[in-house]
Amino acid sequence: MVGPKFVGMGKHRDLRNSILFGLLLTALSLALHFAPVWVNMLNRGAQTWDGRPLPYSSVEESINEHRNGPEVAFTRRPLMTWSVDALSAVGFHPQHAFVALGFGLFFLAGLLVHRLARQSGSAPAQALLAQACFHLSPTVLFAWFDPMYTYDEPIQYVALLLAMLAALRGSAWWSMVCFGIALIAREPSLLLALGFALLLAPKDRWKSIAPILAYTVFLLWWMQGDWMFGASLLDLQERPSFLHFNFSDARIGAESVCYLTLVLALPVFLLARFHRSRACTAEDRRLLRAFWITLVLNTIAVLVAAKAREARLFALPLIFGWPLMGKALTSEFGRYTSVRSFFAFLSSPLLALQFVGGAVVISIGITRLFNLSTGIGADNLFHETLIAELLVILACLYADKHRRSHLRAA
Repeated sequence: MVGPKFVGMGKHRDLRNSILFGLLLTALSLALHFAPVWVNMLNRGAQTWDGRPLPYSSVEESINEHRNGPEVAFTRRPLMTWSVDALSAVGFHPQHAFVALGFGLFFLAGLLVHRLARQSGSAPAQALLAQACFHLSPTVLFAWFDPMYTYDEPIQYVALLLAMLAALRGSAWWSMVCFGIALIAREPSLLLALGFALLLAPKDRWKSIAPILAYTVFLLWWMQGDWMFGASLLDLQERPSFLHFNFSDARIGAESVCYLTLVLALPVFLLARFHRSRACTAEDRRLLRAFWITLVLNTIAVLVAAKAREARLFALPLIFGWPLMGKALTSEFGRYTSVRSFFAFLSSPLLALQFVGGAVVISIGITRLFNLSTGIGADNLFHETLIAELLVILACLYADKHRRSHLRAA
């Protein structure tokens, strides 16, 4: 039997490894944003993405827009702005406060993904893989590259992950308190309500109404005044027009599909295969049901009522998926005895030729179809990341094909 002392040591080792790993991955994202190779929201200074001058730095302009409008969708989400203002009140420059909050909260979110992975039965190495998948997700790694324009998500993610952790630990009311904070941070969190209800015990599911009612009261208080109320109604009326915008012509339509694929293709592929595997436990299936339901609801909502080029919007269902990504990856590569056996399909001339041909088609297709309607392609790694993700999927499929042919031959 393992004594309490050794269990405690294991938990401390887990936390230490997660903190060090999170710091490393957060530093990687920070370095990418401030590298002189490309221009993004954090390092461009007082100009727009296409070089037009701004009265403030790009970050300060974004803070002012979220504080004062003109888009009411920004002003009804005050938590990040309040947090920036709080740090500014104690001497931080607004831009420095925004950067510190953004990266600091994403670092904390990574720790929570690790904790959730361990809570759901992941081994230490699997939990670190899940944490890596969070930090290396395009919408986190490139959070402030154009046109991601991340603002409220760091607070939203931390609140949602805390709500999820409380739900898995059986603390329904704490889960709902954190979920209410996530709603105030960004109201699209409401799309996760059904998923969170599935995580609660049947006797506690009625409690999922509480944060929605609390948020409604907050919104009525916060949005007092003719301008904000009228602007909110107008915003709701205009939302369905984004479906036409997202698919208005071949270029923007292809861009919308590419952003959707960039964010979701690889995690959905891995989680779907994990769901069908023997390694998937009953607890994992509960999380995956929440993920699939939210995936459908959120994807429809983004395509119909938001700008799909803001790719971060597609990532919301991954709140339920990220903690399982370590298990999904080890399940995927556990089919093979070694890296060499995974790439054994390259030893078959026919399969190798097909794979190379598929890689060429993917590379040319992404390069030609993925044209940005805003932002400059040379100022990001979206194309390269999307190509790499699709090549990983293609390699998994060909490794499967080669493995099945050898099993039949045996």
